[in-house]
Formats: sequence, structure tokens, C-alpha cells
Amino acid sequence: MRVSSSLLRNSAAGLAVLAIVAVPQISGSVARAQLMDQLKGAVGGGNSGGGIGGLTGGLPSVAQASPGNTAGVLQYCVGNNYLSGGAATSLKDSLLGKMNGFGQHADDSGFKAGNNGLLETGNGQNFNLSGGGIKEQVTHKVCDLVLQHAKSLL
Repeated sequence: MRVSSSLLRNSAAGLAVLAIVAVPQISGSVARAQLMDQLKGAVGGGNSGGGIGGLTGGLPSVAQASPGNTAGVLQYCVGNNYLSGGAATSLKDSLLGKMNGFGQHADDSGFKAGNNGLLETGNGQNFNLSGGGIKEQVTHKVCDLVLQHAKSLL
């Protein structure tokens, strides 16, 4: 299989292509694990000190998300079927009620960002939850993390 060298040098997608091509050809689980660790490091995951866009261990940090952003992300997650409606909607409503009363969230920039699928990860960084494929699996996990974070805010 021939892969463009510029694609491999310039993008995380190129690194993923390289891993897909190279991993089956490497014998032994240790070599595969080392390659995957290198891939995670190259795209910003796998370290506990942060990373690109607030990534820690491959997932974004939810700890810096404001209550408004958390509520908005919960609404996004429910609306896009990443979370079931009952508990997540109740937590979202509780957060909004605690912030400034119901109906006041429309002016909150964090809520608007969250409702559009942008999780605030701190230092002015956001993590975009939209996307397909592997990104959907990450978004499911992030929505679960946001749900837990919402519980800690109440």
C-alpha cells in the first residue's frame, strides 16, 4: 500500500493511516503496543500532564468546563443520542437552575458552545465533540465524563 509522505508528516490522520498499515505487519504484541504508544504521543494523548486541546490519556479534561458549558454539552449529548435523556436532562436542568434560573441560559456563552458540541477544556481551549467514526466512540466517553462532572457541580 502506498501512502503519501506529506500526509504522513503533516496530520494526525496520516499517523493513523501509518498505524493501520504498520501494526498488522509488526510481529509481537510488544512491538504493536510500542507503536500505539508512539501514535498516542504524536496526537496528544497518553500523557497525564495535558496535551493538545486539554487531552489527558487520550480524552479531554472536563474539569475546567463551566457549569453553563457542562449543561450545554449535556444537551448536545442527549440531542445527539450519546446519553439517554432522563438523568442527563435532569442534571442539565438542575445546573441551569443553579446558575441563573431556568430560561436564562440562552445568553451564557459556555452553554451556547456546549450546545454546539464544544467542551471547554481550560486555557481558552475547546474540544469539538462532533465527527464520525472513531470520534463518535470518544464522544460517547466524553459525554459520560461530562455527566459525572455535572454531578460534582451540584
